[in-house]
Amino acid sequence: MTKSAFLARRLTPSGCIIAGTKLTAHREALKSKKIKLSAKVDAAVQSVIAATEAIGALGGTDASMVAIDRGADRCIGAFNGQLDAIERAFDHDGILPLTEDEAARRGDALLVRSEVLSAGIDFVRLVHSQQWVRMSAMIKALERKDVKAAVERLGLSPEVGRLRRWTELYGQKLGVTEAKSADPALKAVEAWHEAYGTLMVQVHAEYDDDRDETHALLRDRLLSPYEDAAEEARRAEQRSRAASARKKAEPNEPEPI
Repeated sequence: MTKSAFLARRLTPSGCIIAGTKLTAHREALKSKKIKLSAKVDAAVQSVIAATEAIGALGGTDASMVAIDRGADRCIGAFNGQLDAIERAFDHDGILPLTEDEAARRGDALLVRSEVLSAGIDFVRLVHSQQWVRMSAMIKALERKDVKAAVERLGLSPEVGRLRRWTELYGQKLGVTEAKSADPALKAVEAWHEAYGTLMVQVHAEYDDDRDETHALLRDRLLSPYEDAAEEARRAEQRSRAASARKKAEPNEPEPI
C-alpha cells in the first residue's frame, strides 16, 4: 500500500503548493525556536518541500469541477446535436426516398444513438459522481466494434476522442480514476501525495505521545498544512456541487432554429 493512502483527500496542484509552502514556513519557525526534528521526519519534510517545488515548476492551470462539468456537458450536448442533425437531414423519406448512401448514413447515426445515447442526455443534470458513471458507460459503448465503425463512417472520431478525454478528466478530478503516468503534472501531484503520506506516517511514529506538549506541537505544525488544505478542498467541492445543482436547475436555453 502506498503512503498516500493514509491521506484523507487528494489535493489539487494549487492545494499541494499551498500546503507545501505552509509546511516550509512551519519548519523554519520550528528551527528558529531550536526545535530539532528527528532525522526521518526531517527527511520526509524535505521530500514534501521538493515535491512542492516540482509542482510549482510545472505551472499550468487547475480547472474547477464546475468548469470541467460545464465543458463535458457542452461536448456531450454537441455530440448529441450532431447525431440529431444527421437524423433530421434524412427524415421525411416517405416523401423523398433516401438513396442507398443516405440510408446508410442515417442508419449509422441511429445505431450510434441507440447504443450510446438511447436515454438522451438528461444525465448531465445528475450529481457529478452519477454523471461520471453514465459518461463511462457512454465511452464503453463507443468502444464496441460496430459503433466505432459507424462513428468513423460518420466522420465523428475527433468528437468521440474529445468525449473520451473529458470523461478521463472528469474521473481524475473526482478522484475515482487514477492519473495517467505519462502526464508529468499528474505524476508530480502523485509524488507530492506520496511524500506527504510518508511524512504523516513518520510524524505519528515519532511524535505519538499525547502527554508531551512538544509532540503535540510538532504534529500540529507538520500535519496541519495538509489538513487545512484538505478541509478547504472539501468545502470547495461542496460549493462546486451547489453551483452545479443551481446551474442544472436553470431552464435550458432554446436551441437555434
